[in-house]
Amino acid sequence: MILSWSRSISFQSSHNNKPFPWINRLEVASRTAKALAHMHEALEQDEIPHGNLKSSNILINGNMEPCISEYGLMQIQSHNKTANSFKSDVYGFGLILLELLTGKVVIDEKGICLADWVKTVLREEWTAEVLDRSLMAEAASEERMVNLLVVGVKCVENSPNARPNMIQVVAMIDSIKEDEEESSINSVH
Repeated sequence: MILSWSRSISFQSSHNNKPFPWINRLEVASRTAKALAHMHEALEQDEIPHGNLKSSNILINGNMEPCISEYGLMQIQSHNKTANSFKSDVYGFGLILLELLTGKVVIDEKGICLADWVKTVLREEWTAEVLDRSLMAEAASEERMVNLLVVGVKCVENSPNARPNMIQVVAMIDSIKEDEEESSINSVH
């Protein structure tokens, strides 16, 4: 079976006229995290991280199923950097989460880093200012969006040792998905 990959991820509202609903964003985050965790676990012994994880390396098919492309194409310069390279993948995944939730690019035209901007806004407790307006307009659960935002912020910690591993990230996202699914079931009844 040949899958037709329709596009790489594009979360920025201004570049994409089609709505990208919360539930789809959460599913993309979950599936991408699981795939990356699986790859990390399978390739840890061989010391092969992705090495260049970014939203343009996440391809989405017509069914909104993500696929990680270009895995392992970056050459590792030294074996002692391998552990940090896996944590660099976690950082890249965190940026993808922040893009998913904010609808903003990683570095804007003014040179402002998305991770730094989100951390600053959260310190000021302006959470609603961070989330993509289209998400807020669809009246999705702000609490679950903020919980996913917290996962993203943990992934973009400045110190690689402070970042979770991808298995931990998957567990955090699964918990958010379970809350979302439970809420959907309760709203139907």
